[in-house]
Amino acid sequence: EAKKLLADTSFMDQLQSYDKDNIPDKLMSKIRKGYTSKPNFVPDTVGKVSSAARSLCMWVRAMDTYSRVATQVAPKKAKLEEATKKLNDAQALLKEKQDALAEVEARVASLKQKLQAAERKAQDLKEKEQDVQKKLERAGKLVGGLGSEKDRWEQLCEKLEASRGNLIGNVALCSGAIAYQGPFTADYRAELTNGWTKRARDVGIPCEESFSVTGVLGDPVTIREWGVHGLPSDQLSIENAIFVTRSRRWPLMIDPQGQANSWVKRMERDNKVVIIKLSQSDYLRKLESAIRVGLPVLLENVEEALEPSIDPVLLKQVFKQSGRNLIRLGDTDVDYSDDFKLYITSKLANPHYPPEICIKVTIVNFTVTFKGLENQLLAECAALERPDLEEKKEKLVLTIASGRRTMADLEDKILKMLAEASGNILDDEDLINTLDSSKKTSSETEVAVSAAEETSKEIDEAREAYRPVACRGSIIYFVVADFATIDPMYQYSLPYFKGIFADTIVKAPQADDLEARLQVLIAAITRTMYVMICRGLFERHKALFAFMNAVQIARNAGLVTDAEWKLFLQPAVLGVPHLPKPQGEDAFWIEDRTWAFLCAADDVPSLFGLAEHVNGNLSAWRDVFSSESPHTAPLPEPWHSKLKPFQ
Repeated sequence: EAKKLLADTSFMDQLQSYDKDNIPDKLMSKIRKGYTSKPNFVPDTVGKVSSAARSLCMWVRAMDTYSRVATQVAPKKAKLEEATKKLNDAQALLKEKQDALAEVEARVASLKQKLQAAERKAQDLKEKEQDVQKKLERAGKLVGGLGSEKDRWEQLCEKLEASRGNLIGNVALCSGAIAYQGPFTADYRAELTNGWTKRARDVGIPCEESFSVTGVLGDPVTIREWGVHGLPSDQLSIENAIFVTRSRRWPLMIDPQGQANSWVKRMERDNKVVIIKLSQSDYLRKLESAIRVGLPVLLENVEEALEPSIDPVLLKQVFKQSGRNLIRLGDTDVDYSDDFKLYITSKLANPHYPPEICIKVTIVNFTVTFKGLENQLLAECAALERPDLEEKKEKLVLTIASGRRTMADLEDKILKMLAEASGNILDDEDLINTLDSSKKTSSETEVAVSAAEETSKEIDEAREAYRPVACRGSIIYFVVADFATIDPMYQYSLPYFKGIFADTIVKAPQADDLEARLQVLIAAITRTMYVMICRGLFERHKALFAFMNAVQIARNAGLVTDAEWKLFLQPAVLGVPHLPKPQGEDAFWIEDRTWAFLCAADDVPSLFGLAEHVNGNLSAWRDVFSSESPHTAPLPEPWHSKLKPFQ
């Protein structure tokens, strides 16, 4: 049977396709009992007999091993299959749930995207709201801060727009004033300005009708600071200061009373002004040092000639060498600083400077004016009579000047920032905050300045009560100053005069009320000045001095008109009489010159008709003419009761 089976050609195929998973347990027991359990049923042993048997042995043992393993693995395998089925079912369910979850997650993701978009939109809207709110606040600050300036700036713009059309004429007139008007008095300057303005308009050059140098070139803040530094507040002194600071040539100030000298010293004190005189041996070395460092220099007490050694400085002969600004002084090249300034003052009252000096400097006449001296004497009188008010006044002047300067600087800063702002101005938070801060400071300063100005006005009103005293002092000083034309010996310095003025006020008797005190001071000053000045006059000039004082006091009070005074001073400068001279025996005493004078008196309102009355009343007027003391004889009526003493 075995051989037959081995001889079968499909035996190998049968072995290969043998159903090893379904081997009967009985058969396996038999195999294990009869074969595999025997020790000699192993491939190596069987192979010694037959290689074919060896292969069969290996196959049988393999089937036995497989059967053993399959017996243990089958339940596990069944469980595996069952678990696999459950797993597949679970995975299918899981996939179904995952698909549902994915769908839900997709919906959630979509909702999240919509939520994020909505949140972003809400955030953008919130940021826009915050931005708009900030811009609204900034706009409120801007409008609130600058709104108060709207009207003033609009008026200023209109004024600037109007003045822009007059710019050429105004600049031409200012240039002419700076170049030529410096040496002249206030009246002659006004006459020149009026003539120039009329001529400019006649030839079609636009300029302001009421042109003034101060109106075009004057800065109120700067002018107030000049006043703090001691510059008199009259119009002439302000014009002089403008000439000094705006001229391209260095100023030479005619300063017999020392006002310009004092003003320059106080103005340039913080800049460490260097004071020199041509009489000093080292003046050139000091000048050289100041030019190099850039310090202001005050050259005092020059005469009618200047040293040639300072000509390069006067002519500003600056040249460049190796990138440096140099000027030659003597045989030395000195570094020239742009901060250098030169002021020249002369104490000569009426100097004559030759043309070669006039073309090198700007001559400015700082001779004291009546109004300027009156203000100075008023301050002197108020300081002595009411030191509390004067001290407060000085502090207020400093406060107002400082406040006005701060306000001007802040306004310039605000306008500069607005002009330099780019884009939407409301987006620049730093700019708005700076503007708001500047405006607050400006407003606070303006309130303080306004309060100070109100207080200053009240103090000025109190000081004004003493103006008659200052006016009397100013009148007498100018009478004294005019006496230098009578004799050069009659020259008195302003400090000396002020010293007498102050000493008189201190020593004057006290009075119960202000009005009585003013009368006491006026009388004391008039008397003291007359006595002190008469000590230096020739006897023949004392009556003239008294007369001039009386006339100038009367002219200031309006008791003597300019026309009357002109007629009195120039009786010889008469025209042809407009009335025929009386003839006859009763008119023999009337000379041609006398009749010309009587006819000229018709040009004076208060004396109009005098010539006709004399012609109609020759005998009455002859009695006055023939009187031993005609100046005390009564005049024919109505002239005796009609005319005032001077008339």
